[in-house]
Amino acid sequence: MYKTLDVIALSEEIERDSQSGKLTMQLLAEGQTLYGKSPDYPEFLERITPDGRRTLGQWRDGEFVTEASLL
Repeated sequence: MYKTLDVIALSEEIERDSQSGKLTMQLLAEGQTLYGKSPDYPEFLERITPDGRRTLGQWRDGEFVTEASLL
């Protein structure tokens, strides 16, 4: 027997968890490295590693090249 998936409820839960920071914390706790547009430096991407380090950089030749470390 198959369980019905409520896609709308799932997307609402993901949106809530994303906005609250819960999703970010969960992914980092699972060992994921996250990448996204930097809110303070929009010309750079921001990388967050599971140990909490934040770096600014750009993708070059398929690699993330660090330009600066953030505290």
